[in-house]
Amino acid sequence: MPEFAGWNILGEVLLLVGSAVAMGVVLEAIGISAIIGYLLAGVLLGPSVLDVVGDSSNFTLIAELGVALLLFSIGLEMTPTRLRGFGFRGAIAGILQVTLTIAAAAGVALILGLDGRLALTLGCMVALSSTAVVARLLTDRGELESNRGRSTLAVLLTQDGSLVPVLILIGLLGAGGEGDTATDVGGQIANATVGLLVMIATISVAGIFILPRVFDSMILRRNRDFAIVTAIITCLSAAWGSHALGLSPALGAFMAGVLLARVSISRQIRADTGALRAVFLTLFFASVGMLANVRELVQPEILKTMIVILFVGLLLKILIAWLAIRITGGHRRVALASALCLAQFGEFSFVIGAEALQSGIIDAPMFQAAIGASLVSLFAAPLLVARAVPISTSIESLLVRLHVWRRIAPPEGTSRDEMSGHAIIVGYGPAGEEVANTAALAGIVPVIIDMNPRLVAAARAAGYQAEHGDGAQQEILAHAVAERAAALVMTLPEPQIAMATISQFRALNPDAVIVARGRYSRFVDAMREAGADHVISEETTVGTLLGATLVSRMTGDTSVAPAGPVESAGT
Repeated sequence: MPEFAGWNILGEVLLLVGSAVAMGVVLEAIGISAIIGYLLAGVLLGPSVLDVVGDSSNFTLIAELGVALLLFSIGLEMTPTRLRGFGFRGAIAGILQVTLTIAAAAGVALILGLDGRLALTLGCMVALSSTAVVARLLTDRGELESNRGRSTLAVLLTQDGSLVPVLILIGLLGAGGEGDTATDVGGQIANATVGLLVMIATISVAGIFILPRVFDSMILRRNRDFAIVTAIITCLSAAWGSHALGLSPALGAFMAGVLLARVSISRQIRADTGALRAVFLTLFFASVGMLANVRELVQPEILKTMIVILFVGLLLKILIAWLAIRITGGHRRVALASALCLAQFGEFSFVIGAEALQSGIIDAPMFQAAIGASLVSLFAAPLLVARAVPISTSIESLLVRLHVWRRIAPPEGTSRDEMSGHAIIVGYGPAGEEVANTAALAGIVPVIIDMNPRLVAAARAAGYQAEHGDGAQQEILAHAVAERAAALVMTLPEPQIAMATISQFRALNPDAVIVARGRYSRFVDAMREAGADHVISEETTVGTLLGATLVSRMTGDTSVAPAGPVESAGT
């Protein structure tokens, strides 16, 4: 009986995933992102180095499933309220970023002497970022809900949607000067448009009229396995349908997740699909690493070309992404931090490059140089995402000192000489509003700092002194007279922003009390090390309140009842 070839592929998958996890663990232990370990494992085991694992095309489907599951899980968090936070501006920023980056990169390539078709192809390869890498990093760091995370994800999703027109452009460039080119391209555009409308209509009908009834049925509530399997089928069906219509499978999976976010068990679905997502994504990153041909990349001419593509592409992309987000209303430093997250060239560059190579637009050496630049930029992505806030803060401070950017002025009517003993509250969301009201009732003057103009206006309408700005910026804290404040209350959930703000405040005022909100328990110690006196951990506090409420309701012992208000269902 002949041996089934699938077992050989399974062995390669196990070897690749196991090696990727081992290298990821080693790098995590020394403070480097595990994603770099996954990529390195692919490079080392791939055909160009040890040649232990065969062709990466064997893993293409599984790798794409990992990206689809990642986008599906992100979509499960996108409630209608959160989606409105992305708004129309995010889509406009994404469209501007893609089109301007293609044009600018192609222009630089033309100046350097490349022909027009090759210049446009390189522009397309540079323009798109890696949704899988950036979304995974932001999720792991708990920063997907921050202003930077929302802006970045909005642009990434728009980039995913732009893959189809970009591939149509590559097809047009590869068609050369044939007489029926315009007709062919028009047909491709029409097919892509029809496909997008069909996908939106189908998923919308299923998500609004069918899926909520299915997932809220009693039989799925009684057996959790049914719900999870149905969710996976929904995700993969949307991804398959999107691919069949010529669109990005990840985009279809994301839309399925958005629609399932309305069902009551969406969080449980996200948790139960986490293990599958982790395995497939690990394989995805490792298979991307396998695409690098190290033997060719070390050749002087290819290496030189790769370095030029890498640095010119990163610089252009950061500048244009910042401009696009800034034009659509983003804060200048949030826009800069988001641009750093979007700087790398994503996995779509491999797809675009392969299409261009097959069409004869790009030759093998240039293809390897562009792929090498994309891979190196992916290696740099964890560092850029992790250091986006401090880097953007340093750049902003430098530009202010050089008088390129103006220093943000203090709010009108502020008398800095008279301010003393007040409490600076960073963030005026629901938590910040409660803190301000409580402080005011106790006779403590609250001073609000928030980057959202709408929330600043709401704070001022409530009678509080409020300033539009970023609390992690020393100039903003100085305008709020941090050196004479009695306390700082950090209400924003993003841990990196919280630690940066606490450090800046502590440098100005070593004696004031600092109370901070800890969204995740794993960051509590780091926030204390940054200078916080008291960190209220949401996870442990909620657990304490839940336990106290349980005991008080079941035993009738009101002495253990929570001090604050507890929402209860009506009787």
